Amino acid sequence: MPARISHPRMLAAASTLVLALAVTIAWSIAGSPADSGIGSSPTPPGSPAYVAVASSGDPATATIVPSPSVSPSLDPTAVPSYASGFQKLDLVAPDPSPAAGSSGSGGGSGNSGGPGGFPRFDPSRPTPVQSSEWLALKAGGLVALVDGRIAVLPAGVDPLTEPSSGKLLPAAYTLDVAWTGRIVEPPGYGTDEKGNRYSNLSYWNLCGPGSATVVLYYWQQLLGHPNVTGTAGYFLDPYAAAGVAWPSPGPSVALSSSGARLGTYWSARDTLSGYVANGRGFVMYMAMNVQPPGWLATGVDTFVASGGGPMYPTRGASPRAIGVALNWQIAGPNVANWADTWYAYVTKGDPTLATDLHEAVRLDVGRDHVAVVAAVDTHELPNWQAGTATPHTRHAISIVGYNDAASPPTYTYIDTCGRGCNGRAGNTNGGTHTISQSAMVQALLDSAGIGFVW
Repeated sequence: MPARISHPRMLAAASTLVLALAVTIAWSIAGSPADSGIGSSPTPPGSPAYVAVASSGDPATATIVPSPSVSPSLDPTAVPSYASGFQKLDLVAPDPSPAAGSSGSGGGSGNSGGPGGFPRFDPSRPTPVQSSEWLALKAGGLVALVDGRIAVLPAGVDPLTEPSSGKLLPAAYTLDVAWTGRIVEPPGYGTDEKGNRYSNLSYWNLCGPGSATVVLYYWQQLLGHPNVTGTAGYFLDPYAAAGVAWPSPGPSVALSSSGARLGTYWSARDTLSGYVANGRGFVMYMAMNVQPPGWLATGVDTFVASGGGPMYPTRGASPRAIGVALNWQIAGPNVANWADTWYAYVTKGDPTLATDLHEAVRLDVGRDHVAVVAAVDTHELPNWQAGTATPHTRHAISIVGYNDAASPPTYTYIDTCGRGCNGRAGNTNGGTHTISQSAMVQALLDSAGIGFVW
């Protein structure tokens, strides 16, 4: 089975309802103007507890501040009944066992060989423990964006309503894809933006960092960071950073005057492939450079084989690693509990997977206007169809829309794998694709599917 990524769910609150927990987090945005809008006063009952973004010059430290007790605590095991029918998502279902005989190979289009039997957990990229209190709020749909800031909604608020008006979420919503619809991964060979010739099979396997780039673009519009639309530079496969030798045979990249490997140069926008491609610099940063606290390796993609030697091409990125990197990028530097920022992982072992995916997409896309990452099997994706030759390939995409009024109901997604990676007739260099909601669930359940990050 080829692989491009590794293994690894109205009404405003009445004034009598109280917050179960108020969270105040101060963040720092490097290089932003000073802003003293950090509030520390108690949160009134029935109001959201904001996760404020500080723009001070010095990095801030996140803190969790319980709200004053104004009434007896709510039963944490209670299941509220909502007018929208919202059900808590399952964030604790275990990963299912890998399919018997499953294997993987690099190459999004199945055009290059690679390793088989990917582990779910990469010890060099440990997943920080998310607090049970935060996970309960997240599963209950209470971690929300209110007026452009992350907030904890009051207990009892219907999650599937607009926080500002209390109206039920729309039956259909799609994010603005004018910029993200042009995010396409660099091809596996060609010329970079400095005119350097290169050849690198790992570039065919960058769907994980590609999907993360789509997601983080929307957060940049909200918070001012990370710098998705401005990142540029040379990017080199991180074998040296991982303490392993350069593979032989391996990538062919530009060299400096002293003979040192430079890698390839990418920025936020280029036309080298014959079309406008956005965000390649940030795609490469996520693939090879990003390093959340606690990680022993750089980049979300894995470049080291289980035996300790170099892996070429990369086997891709696990959805857990993608989720960790997303939270760290959104939180910004020096935030103590950055793992509890926004994204959580739902495995395909979730017994209520279809409902949970639907509610996660409505919450993230329809209410909060950010995207969801899905780690799927390409066999169900419309842009990967080739009759009996349609592959079962592990792949990451970004869900940016839903339409519950369509017949059948649909999701809209961005696939950053261009036609150089996937030359099938239904694929395009950028743009969006539409899939029935049932087919998307099946793409998660199929042999190469894994889960989603929301």
